[in-house]
Amino acid sequence: MTNTINAAVSPALANDLLNKALTETPQEVAPQIVAPSDTSVDLPGGYINATGEIIRTAEVRELNGRDEEAISKASTLGRALMTILNRGTVKVGDEPADEKTLDSLLIGDRDTLLLGILKCTFGPKIEISSFCPGCNDYKDVQIDVNEDIKIVKLSDPENDRVFTVKGKDAEYVVQLPNGNVQKKMIENMDKTSAELSTIVLEGTILRIGNSPVISKSQVQNISLVDRRTLVEELNKKAVGPQFDDLKIQCTDCESEVTVPINLGTLFQF
Repeated sequence: MTNTINAAVSPALANDLLNKALTETPQEVAPQIVAPSDTSVDLPGGYINATGEIIRTAEVRELNGRDEEAISKASTLGRALMTILNRGTVKVGDEPADEKTLDSLLIGDRDTLLLGILKCTFGPKIEISSFCPGCNDYKDVQIDVNEDIKIVKLSDPENDRVFTVKGKDAEYVVQLPNGNVQKKMIENMDKTSAELSTIVLEGTILRIGNSPVISKSQVQNISLVDRRTLVEELNKKAVGPQFDDLKIQCTDCESEVTVPINLGTLFQF
């Protein structure tokens, strides 16, 4: 029940309360200022636009409920990540981030954009559930994306993306894989590892000796030794986030906990 004061019945009390209200200094409540999420991403490989200019920055945004609905419809992890990339990337340089532009980016740049979207949406500190052998139980381990994930950059983004590999049977001119190669792999995850290697090599080998690569059969005819050498060299020269498992000491039993780091665990898929 709320008590009211009738000024006609008790004019002195009413005036006293009114004067008190007018003379009291209201307590100021400091406004809470929330720093905006950093939406800028540095591209470790760089985007080469139509005029040959190398663009090293992009813009991402925070994911929302509409994005979550679209992501939930993806049938595989790879497709879910591509949905996140396409929806969460706003610009590459000053250009709108359309699918054609994103597909031309190196895989390392695309993975870096996904990390940028992750940080913009959830912040840089992520908790991952990992098994502790000492406690014989799962523990929530916090990692800092900024501190714990190393990002390798191209020192010369124009020339380092294409390189030469000397094999047993030939010399190969190879380029780093881009989004087109990544998408083709995602669409063929039911294939064997050998077939996936063919997809990668077909999308990255420019020349075998003096012959340009124009057909899948050329890649299939490469010797097994040279195919393995080419895949190893592509892995060594990969740019972008290095998703290596972390070793963290358990705070309860001091055992070493292995924390798997990849885009699936980071996005909690």
